[in-house]
Amino acid sequence: MSNSVYLAMPKQLQNLALTAYGRSLYRQRFVGSIPTEYSINLTPFRPIKEVDFQNQHCRFQQLIAHCRDFVPYYAKLLKNVSVDKLTINDLSELVPVLSKADIKRDPELFISTKPEHKGALRTANTSGSSGTPLAIKYTDEARRINYHFYEKALNLFNCSYRSKSTTFAGRILYKAPGRNPDRYDYYNNTQYLSSYFIGDDSVEHYVAALNRWAPEFIDTYPSALVELLKLAEQHQLKFTFSPKCVLTSSETLTSDARSLIEKTLNTTVIDQYGCTEMAINAVSTGREYFLDPMFSILEYEHQFDNSYELITTGLLNFGMPLLRYKIGDLVERSSNDLYCFDSLEGRADDVIITPEGKRVGRMDPAFKGVEGIDLAQIIQEEKDKITVLIVLTPNSHKFRSELLIDNIKERTSTSISVEVKFVEEIAKGSNGKFKSVLSKVGAQHTR
Repeated sequence: MSNSVYLAMPKQLQNLALTAYGRSLYRQRFVGSIPTEYSINLTPFRPIKEVDFQNQHCRFQQLIAHCRDFVPYYAKLLKNVSVDKLTINDLSELVPVLSKADIKRDPELFISTKPEHKGALRTANTSGSSGTPLAIKYTDEARRINYHFYEKALNLFNCSYRSKSTTFAGRILYKAPGRNPDRYDYYNNTQYLSSYFIGDDSVEHYVAALNRWAPEFIDTYPSALVELLKLAEQHQLKFTFSPKCVLTSSETLTSDARSLIEKTLNTTVIDQYGCTEMAINAVSTGREYFLDPMFSILEYEHQFDNSYELITTGLLNFGMPLLRYKIGDLVERSSNDLYCFDSLEGRADDVIITPEGKRVGRMDPAFKGVEGIDLAQIIQEEKDKITVLIVLTPNSHKFRSELLIDNIKERTSTSISVEVKFVEEIAKGSNGKFKSVLSKVGAQHTR
């Protein structure tokens, strides 16, 4: 069904269309078998045992044999490799680090030629938030394993995929929400609210829709829910329910955002970090991010201070395997535990690059102590110029631009020019995501 046909439907028919689509998605994500090693004993935050690494090694050998025999890009690199004797530590000597640009250059080289995969692979598209969108081919088995991890995270809070839930969708669900911003997939018990239409004129109807539905869990971009919660507070609107958990993803979750969500809704936030490529999966309930060795093999490339760029070998998707894949994201880590890191810093190409060559991630501390800000976005226009877009709160008389500028300069460089611009709103990306830091400094400056 085309989007234009859907948008022309009345609300009741849109609900039926979403329900039919939801049923199809559920079957793709959950109906069918997954390997035994994935179907048992996989629970987020569990202690990793020796048997987990044994299972990881077996899966790794299966993947390497498959790449050698059926994936053109790797067939040349692994032509004479004896898989039985290969260890994970040997991989870096055989396979170079892979970038998004390498894949885009000739994506067909990475797609499995195994006969049973011909015509059976599905396609998912990355958002392109890094400027490099990709079309990823994947197997049904990979998608089922991926959602098995999602389900297990929800199970910790006595929820499941088909529990009563609300999803803040980064898509256009209607031409205009009016008094009815909610749409429903009744098969999966899911309420949909569009993240695009949240504002002063719609907040009352969003809050009312949530209160009527009273979801057991919420699945959302952090920025969408934070925007709604702040507007609700300004309009003195109350939430009459408390979800068992809120699952956030697709954006960097700041400590302030987590605190606001948990305090306002009296709940726990599960922040899930993953990607369309199914190359990594990490979850956090407020402290470290924990990863499962059965999802991917991890490497870290040091960038600056305690910041590292992630390199992963995904173990799920045999349809388009990506070995030693540089995702483009930075994490902060203080221990030697490969399957745990402290925090996400965001995209490697959206850190601030100072004139001295220093790379600065996690800019949110620069806003601590600065009052009167409802929303902000830091844009690095040039190596020596930063623009900060600011949406003020009703208490804007408390805002001190000189304090914010001093904080940014202290964290980056005194030689950077910082300009504050006041705006009514800050646009999200075409995918509905909000980025707190945008870099216009070319890739040639980032290494």
